[in-house]
Amino acid sequence: MNVGQSSPPTLSPAQTRLQALQRAILELLSVDPAQALTLAQTCCSLSLEQDSSEAAQSRMLLGRALQANGEQAGALEEFRRAAASFSLLDLPTLEAEAHSFAGKLQLDLGHFDEATLQLERAIGLSDDQPNGQGIQATALNHLAIVNHHQGRVAEALQLLHRALRLREAEENTTGQIHCLTNISNIQMWFGQYDEAVKLLTRAYTLYKTQPTDFKLEAPILHNLAHVHSMRGDNGLAIEVMEAAYTSAVESRDQQIQATASLNLGELCLDARQFDRAREYLHLALSLSRDLKYQVGELHALDSLGSLYQQTEEPAQALQVIREALGIALEIGFKEGELEARLQLGRLYLRQGELDAAQQELESGLQLAVSVQSLKEQAGAHEALAEYAERRGHLEQALAHSRELTRIERELFNAERDRQTRNLSIQFEVERARHDAEIYRVRTEVEHEGRERAEQEVRVRTAELARVQQEVVTRLALAAEYRDDTTGEHTRRVGRISARIALALGWPKAQANVLGVAARLHDVGKIGIPDSVLLKVGKLDSTEFQQMQTHTLIGARILSGGRSALLRMAEEIALTHHERWDGGGYPHGLRGTQIPLTGRIVALADVFDALTQARPYKWAWSTQEALDEIRRQTGAHFDPQLVDIAVTVLLQPDVREGEWSEDALPLEQEDASHALTVFEQLLVERTRDLEEARQEAERIALTDSLTGLGNRRAFELMLERTLNQAAKKREEFTVLALDLDGLKRINDAQGHAQGDRFLQSFALALAEEYSEIGPVYRIGGDEFVILATPPLEPGALQALLHQVQARMQGQGFYAATASMGTAQYPQDAQTASDLLRLSDQRMYHSKTSQRRD
Repeated sequence: MNVGQSSPPTLSPAQTRLQALQRAILELLSVDPAQALTLAQTCCSLSLEQDSSEAAQSRMLLGRALQANGEQAGALEEFRRAAASFSLLDLPTLEAEAHSFAGKLQLDLGHFDEATLQLERAIGLSDDQPNGQGIQATALNHLAIVNHHQGRVAEALQLLHRALRLREAEENTTGQIHCLTNISNIQMWFGQYDEAVKLLTRAYTLYKTQPTDFKLEAPILHNLAHVHSMRGDNGLAIEVMEAAYTSAVESRDQQIQATASLNLGELCLDARQFDRAREYLHLALSLSRDLKYQVGELHALDSLGSLYQQTEEPAQALQVIREALGIALEIGFKEGELEARLQLGRLYLRQGELDAAQQELESGLQLAVSVQSLKEQAGAHEALAEYAERRGHLEQALAHSRELTRIERELFNAERDRQTRNLSIQFEVERARHDAEIYRVRTEVEHEGRERAEQEVRVRTAELARVQQEVVTRLALAAEYRDDTTGEHTRRVGRISARIALALGWPKAQANVLGVAARLHDVGKIGIPDSVLLKVGKLDSTEFQQMQTHTLIGARILSGGRSALLRMAEEIALTHHERWDGGGYPHGLRGTQIPLTGRIVALADVFDALTQARPYKWAWSTQEALDEIRRQTGAHFDPQLVDIAVTVLLQPDVREGEWSEDALPLEQEDASHALTVFEQLLVERTRDLEEARQEAERIALTDSLTGLGNRRAFELMLERTLNQAAKKREEFTVLALDLDGLKRINDAQGHAQGDRFLQSFALALAEEYSEIGPVYRIGGDEFVILATPPLEPGALQALLHQVQARMQGQGFYAATASMGTAQYPQDAQTASDLLRLSDQRMYHSKTSQRRD
């Protein structure tokens, strides 16, 4: 770890051991998960003694080790803790990585809503971060899988193409292979088998350029096998899937092996190779259970249920399908619950358990309607028609048969139009890619603006630092001139102090700050009368007490500084006459009560005073001065500091890399004038810097199109509001809003008109809700309002109607918006839950309006 040019050359033994453990854990994760877990636990124990970033990274490794050992709940908790720690440390890239791991784990568990929240958080945090491209691409890839599972196929394809562009930009071959493999999945769903094969061929060609990696090869072969299966070539599909299974076993990754076993078992079942299907499905079930991979376990049980029914083993079929239903209910997997209920209903029907069959089939039908699955609705109506006929309820049987016929006709029409719809979706995807490219260009423009602002901040910061240093130099000279016309004493004390600090292991930049700040150690002498300061003889007790006040005067002169330099100078001015034994002034501090900066400058000050000639004494030799300092060890000086300082001061001062201090000594009559001029200059530069910082912050937190706060601004305000509300037991409301019709305007009238549409809506929202709370645009056509005085939903909806009326008055006649709310603390107690709940309610409202 390199911290500045003058950082210590070696790590401490504890740090060295910790880093070695972390490397070993990463190597063992895929080959020996149990050993990796043991090391990760040791690593966490060690990291408690290190800085918090090391502790957070150890937690993330522990989470990965727990996940590799099938302890998913513990892994998820460690990922969340790591993300929280990185957030507190303001390390967004590492926080994004922790959220990405948590999102992938939630995806594996089938918790799709939670996975979406974690992965979107990872994508937002990694955006525009150094080294964040890879993390963002991984999160996009996982989020695409979530969207695919939830039926949002076009969105999934768009996310995958974004991820692929990032992988290509960073020349990450492995990442490109993952993206191409997942894109081929969606093309198979579209029925575009030739295109899927082309992509898989491209992925396999890239794979061949890399060292052998069975974990990378297995998914490519999986998808290729599925293509052959969907084309009706089951024999070739099984052959390719056997190769995929071999690669999965060679990879030594249990989850990949579980997936390969499940796929091979299902292909064997389709080919009616029941014995082989049984073997592979049981293996998939065992591996999934070992991993606590519940989605995989559910699919294996579901396929075993089908197998047992085909092999006339109803008792075993009933058992495994009930287990599958229990898992689906536990993880909230609607598709799994639907399939299990329909299978149970048919099984009960075959066994003559008509009441049980009715209950499961009707529940399955309701579920199929709720998830809009026509195929499963047809299956439910077909089974219910048989049930009603066996009960003798002929009218019900006829009603179900008619509904079955209607749905089959609808499915037929849907299949007939499938190619047309696929082409339309592809068209929309291309348009979305075009929109994404426009968004990327806009983002780059915004980024360039932020970069310019940040560059201005850096330039002005450097100017301020130079001015501060010059002010310090002139101020020190103004004080020193009164009893040292050359001003060399302050220069030497600063240099000696910096050399000691470097020997203590300080970074060079910090040691240089000390070297400049030390020059102000006697600035308080400006306030000491000449009769005392310039007296040749010994000071009496009253005069000595007056001389001692120069420490307090100096501290007051330097107080209130915002820079590290001035704060350090204040500390030095106050404490450089304190003594290790407590006999110093002004406060009689002892030992480590004295700041280290004060102890260093005290030693440097005395050494220089002893080795320089004054009107009342001869100059001591270096050796004589060091001998005196040794005699004062434990009385005047810190013993450990003396040991280091003696070694430093016996070495020649080569003055390498010394800061520039070429100012000439001032004439006495010019000293106060120069001080005033440079103090005023410091004030002006500080004000300029603050303005530049405020402008950079404004740009970073503002949506460039609407002028509203952006997502980052909202998240910061939400956290502050949440903390304040928790302390004061107050209530507030989060309002999520989605503007309808933006895409139609973009398509029909162009993006410029779409931008005006957004701007008008943003302005109307900000004005109508001005007394409620601030409005933020968090992305696309999504807005959010933080209402600190909580209002009734009816009042909030009335304001939204006023917004829509204003939009229509401006010519946007079709402008409508949907709204959802979540109130703290009644509905949720965390920032993520409040935003998620308000967003869900908003989309529920939008869906309800469409049905109406």
